[in-house]
Amino acid sequence: MSGYVYLVLAILTNSVGNILFKSGASIEGFTPRKGVLLGLGLAIGLVNTISFIKSLETLELGIAFPIFAAASIVVIAVASYLVLQEPISAQKAMGLTILCVGLAVLWKA
Repeated sequence: MSGYVYLVLAILTNSVGNILFKSGASIEGFTPRKGVLLGLGLAIGLVNTISFIKSLETLELGIAFPIFAAASIVVIAVASYLVLQEPISAQKAMGLTILCVGLAVLWKA
């Protein structure tokens, strides 16, 4: 598989893992549901790490990490809005738009 395919997988698993962490953290006390959500987040985090390492086999770190970080921020913000009903202010939307422009430039580098 291409390094970019692994990078996209790392971005998606990073995003899902963080949504699971937030969902689990929102549950008061320690319940079985909270344990399952946090455990799934950790398991998906392992897939994230392996995927990112595989992407580095063919991609430069100076390209892969900025794309990973910026794309994760964008995907997590959108997923937080859709799944967790977190607001996206005009300022946040502007920042996400700027990140998307930067991502487009980096992706072609």
